[in-house]
Amino acid sequence: MINDDELIALFNAPTRVLKAEKVLRKAGLPCRLIPAPREVAEGCALALRFNVSEQDAILAELHRQALQPRRTYRKQDGYFHLIPLKQDP
Repeated sequence: MINDDELIALFNAPTRVLKAEKVLRKAGLPCRLIPAPREVAEGCALALRFNVSEQDAILAELHRQALQPRRTYRKQDGYFHLIPLKQDP
């Protein structure tokens, strides 16, 4: 279950989401591997769930490891809202 104000990161392949989870856990960043919600699932059936308070640290670590998610969503008021990913300068 995904609670309001939690984020999910979707990836383009199961191998990438599994690697991302491993990298984040090794870095001491809390996340959980979950089935991708059908409202936003796009190809890969897995997603990473994490708290909004960890957003910057998690996305920065994924960027450092070249494992940027395809899309990131925040759940608010029962709905998923797309979070624009920051582009490289």
